[in-house]
Amino acid sequence: MSKLQTKGLYKNYFEGGLTTEVLKDINLDIDEGEFVLITGPSGSGKTTLMNCISGLESVTAGEVLLDGLDFSKFSKKQMAELRKNKIGFVFQAYNLLPNLTLFENIQIASVIAGKNDTNRINELLTKFNLAEFKKHFPNQVSGGMQQRTAIVRALINDPQIIFADEPTGNLDSKSTLEVMENFKFLHDEYKKTIIMVTHSLDNLKYATRHIQIIDGKVVLDEKINA
Repeated sequence: MSKLQTKGLYKNYFEGGLTTEVLKDINLDIDEGEFVLITGPSGSGKTTLMNCISGLESVTAGEVLLDGLDFSKFSKKQMAELRKNKIGFVFQAYNLLPNLTLFENIQIASVIAGKNDTNRINELLTKFNLAEFKKHFPNQVSGGMQQRTAIVRALINDPQIIFADEPTGNLDSKSTLEVMENFKFLHDEYKKTIIMVTHSLDNLKYATRHIQIIDGKVVLDEKINA
């Protein structure tokens, strides 16, 4: 069953009278429950694609559909509601608030969505082996633990899709392994659709599909680990 689709997606940037074409006629059909890795060289457009299909950036032309509904034409208010309730994000830089504990960093996402479900927060902290560190501040734990906290934060409101942009880009090899194992657990245990941009082909062993972008075009789209 299709969860996310793009139809004739183009993304251009305009500056100083110049037009830069970044994405060119992207057509994707991502099924519910897939774990998709998007790869490509620097400047290929993979992060721009992530931003467009997650609603962080507007598209120049084409459609982006979630469950058949084209959200590329949503208002800012509609997009804010979509991101609060149906989409989760994990970024390379963790984006944790330094003056809040790990628990509070997760809680704030729940509060913004009007939930503040402390029982669920504690349950997820336990499942992701963070419970004993929940009162620690981000600078008191490792990068891997910070990223695991970001994963829990993305999961807390039970989104339909989780987008991850280079989530292991700032991590050493040990922490990278731990974080990717956590994404695999997230996919297997919670049956979430995951769409991840990564620079590392080693991460392909965790995915069910590989999409490669070069010069703004899809040059490879294949199922893996089927």
